[in-house]
Amino acid sequence: MTCFSSLSRTPLLRLLLGTAATFSLAACDPDKDPEPTEQPIVTKSVFVVNEGNFMRSNADISLFSKASATVTNRTLFSSTNGRALGDVAQSMAVQDSLGYIVVNNSNKVEVVSLAKFRSKATIAGLKLPRYFAAASSAKGYVTETVSYSASAGQVSVLDLKTNAVTKTIAVGRQPEQLLVAGSRLYVTNSGENTVTVINTTTDAVEGTIPVGDAPNSLALDRNGNVWVLCGGRVAYNPDFSVDYARTTKGSLALITPDQLTATKREVESNRSAPGRLTINGARNQLYYTYQNGVYTLGIGDANLPTAPLIRRRFYGLGVDPQDNAIYGGIGSFTAADKVIRYRSNGAAIDSFTVNIGPNGFVFY
Repeated sequence: MTCFSSLSRTPLLRLLLGTAATFSLAACDPDKDPEPTEQPIVTKSVFVVNEGNFMRSNADISLFSKASATVTNRTLFSSTNGRALGDVAQSMAVQDSLGYIVVNNSNKVEVVSLAKFRSKATIAGLKLPRYFAAASSAKGYVTETVSYSASAGQVSVLDLKTNAVTKTIAVGRQPEQLLVAGSRLYVTNSGENTVTVINTTTDAVEGTIPVGDAPNSLALDRNGNVWVLCGGRVAYNPDFSVDYARTTKGSLALITPDQLTATKREVESNRSAPGRLTINGARNQLYYTYQNGVYTLGIGDANLPTAPLIRRRFYGLGVDPQDNAIYGGIGSFTAADKVIRYRSNGAAIDSFTVNIGPNGFVFY
């Protein structure tokens, strides 16, 4: 039986084929194909999250093939689904065979099949969502700012089988990244200096852990410890220049398993806000951006590094867990941007062009 999947949506074709042909087309509708029959087309690849311009709805995902060292599709979502992804792609995460793309200013999460990147569902009605994490194949969580003037943000609990919000949990102001470790969910509250801890079995808040000002990202190491990177609170003068006398330093906090306390180490300067904390495949080496560079820290190191591994400013940062290659995204927000790859020792490998504002990477 021949399938005309690329044409079956046009009224003229349906008219020409008639009732019998329409039945035949419906039988081979690709959206109804059993998932196990789909052949993955993106293995050994990297999904690059392109944020796009605010209020322009030009966010998209680029697909980079590690095998060929080329971008095989710069506009993977829009070209596959025949519509725009939305306004500001904030992040993407993977659970099982699905990808969850958080589209911040469009107030939604797009659920896609990783096999062919076709849209499977849209979780709409969220309030400035930021990041997604899954606790299991059936349950996920997404942080929401709610509003920039709100005194508290929230975490929505998602049923991943029905793609519906089942509950909302109040957390701190402007929640950002979140991380599941064992039976706990850790949520960074970037508008203050705390991490909210939620029990993933009951969805009840267990406590709030004080850390440094403006926590923004987390990583889980091989010992089960949770590392929290804090950017520091930025204070402004009446003319909107930075008041460094009142600006606080960034810091790195460590939360040990089953504890509701943290130890903290400050960075050396308040002239730069550290961010984009990530970890390597062995989960023993941390990486983050700071002072126009990429810094790295072993989980057993006593002191924070004073010199960067890579001297370049990046908007997005990722480390491939398979080969420890470092990916740095340059965000000019004026035209197509690029990504530079480095070896784990900081030596440059190559670069490639993606779309506007590459802010994150998903390795598949």
